[in-house]
Amino acid sequence: MLNKNKFIDFLILLLLGILIGFNVFMTFILTPKVFSHFDHRLAGEITNLLFPTYFASGWIIGIVIYTFIAIQSIKDKFIVKKLKGFIIGLTLVILLYMAEHKTLLPIGQQLNNQYYALLDEGKKQEAQLLKEKFKKVHMISSSINLINLLILIYLFYSYLSKREEEKS
Repeated sequence: MLNKNKFIDFLILLLLGILIGFNVFMTFILTPKVFSHFDHRLAGEITNLLFPTYFASGWIIGIVIYTFIAIQSIKDKFIVKKLKGFIIGLTLVILLYMAEHKTLLPIGQQLNNQYYALLDEGKKQEAQLLKEKFKKVHMISSSINLINLLILIYLFYSYLSKREEEKS
């Protein structure tokens, strides 16, 4: 019979790997490809369809990982203490994905919509002001996304290391 802890460890590492892969794919492959092949407005509309799912998956998968750790804590009462740094990092990832999903993304979408509405009305100067605000929101979001990637890599390595230590 398969050891439950090994199976849960596998699932946690798999989910972290999925998050890392999703982050790399969305950030470094899909988004640049979309913006290089479509006009800026259409590319923005396409990414507006994809990024809510991407950001939501980050915090939802993070909560699932928490659940797996809670399940493991039933058998190992000291797991939370052993994984304190991991849990803090996971909490940060969840909060940052939530911030991107529930705050930055809606602000960016609203600014983008207002920008194109003003352009359509021929108000280029007013539109340019909104574009500058959008760039700031986008820069914050991109920075958070990169921070999340780095934390996720740390979490993957940290969890793998802790579990390997226990085997020794």
